Amino acid sequence: MDKIRISERHPRWVALALFVISVILLAGCSASAVPEIFSDDTPATPAPTIAVESTATPQVLSTPESVVTEEFVPQPLANSGSLIYNAEILPESQVPVVAEVAGQILEINVDVSDHVTTGDALAQIDTVLLEAQRAQAEAGLQAAQSQLELAVADPDPADLEAARAAVSAAQAAYNRARQGATEEDRRLVLTQVQQAEAGVNLAQSAYDRIAGQPFSAMMPESLQLQQATYGLEAAQAQYDKVLKGATADVIAGAYAQLAGARSQLARLEQGAKPEQIKAAEAGVIQAETALFMMQTQVDKATVRAPINGIVAQVMSAEGSMAGPGSPVLMLLSEDIKLIFSVEEVRMRDLYVGQPALISVDAYPDRVFEGEVVIIAPALDAATRTIPVTIRPNGDASELRPGMFATVTLQE
Repeated sequence: MDKIRISERHPRWVALALFVISVILLAGCSASAVPEIFSDDTPATPAPTIAVESTATPQVLSTPESVVTEEFVPQPLANSGSLIYNAEILPESQVPVVAEVAGQILEINVDVSDHVTTGDALAQIDTVLLEAQRAQAEAGLQAAQSQLELAVADPDPADLEAARAAVSAAQAAYNRARQGATEEDRRLVLTQVQQAEAGVNLAQSAYDRIAGQPFSAMMPESLQLQQATYGLEAAQAQYDKVLKGATADVIAGAYAQLAGARSQLARLEQGAKPEQIKAAEAGVIQAETALFMMQTQVDKATVRAPINGIVAQVMSAEGSMAGPGSPVLMLLSEDIKLIFSVEEVRMRDLYVGQPALISVDAYPDRVFEGEVVIIAPALDAATRTIPVTIRPNGDASELRPGMFATVTLQE
């Protein structure tokens, strides 16, 4: 019972005691295994026998340092070394210059490798048709402005007088149509009938003198008689119409002329209505817009540089036809950048502003400095890499788009 209590109370001491006993036993075994190095006359000393009392309380002599162990806590590995990647030098921007209007290219003012600035004239397209359309738009604008001026201008006195006279004449005609023919009208038409009858009688007498001759119907007297007869019929019809009076359609026509004359006079006296002035103003705006559009087309016939850059390619020639969207030139910006992909596990080593060293095969003895300017917000799902963009610092005019470069990201 005492042994059990000791082992329960002091399990560590028991373990240490057993360890010491094991060491002593191993030492005795080693001594007995040592070969004999003494002479035959020297008696061998027997190995001592160590008795271990199981009931004795173990005593701790010392604790070896190798026995004491501590819990192992893994530490994060510090970043060591630089990250090296291959990249291709790219222009900051690559802009195709296209024609915006249709026409024949008259001249191209630049060649490959020329430096251009924003607004420089690169090419010229024929503008003959565009100039004619612009002149037509200018004429339309002048007409619209004239209409507006008439609408807001005061009436001319001569125009007012003419409009009043037209109203008076139309009023008189309408009154005559309603009242019927006057005595003077009846005498006039009666006189016309009598004259026509006299003409018929005269022509009849002349015809009677040649009536018995062959081919009398082909003689002039026959034709004169026929014409005189037609004249009498017309005069008689006019006489009947005057005696009968104006019909409803004649009266309506006379009233329509009277209404038109009155309306014209009112417009001159009162001036244009606000709605008419607004319509005239809208016409002017529309004409101005049309002229602006045509002027813009003429301006676009001169192909200009949209950016500062270098001419990388000329894709058209003088004399060729161009249409909207036809490529003319290719411009590359003078600024460059490098884009490469970094593994997902290296993302923690990246940051914007991180310094970088750039080397190219064309200049093996030079190293260009740069820095990280863009770290893409998302990884490429296919390669599990993230695109990184760097730009050179300082003078990097020797670096050209298309060069193969080695990029070293610094810690």
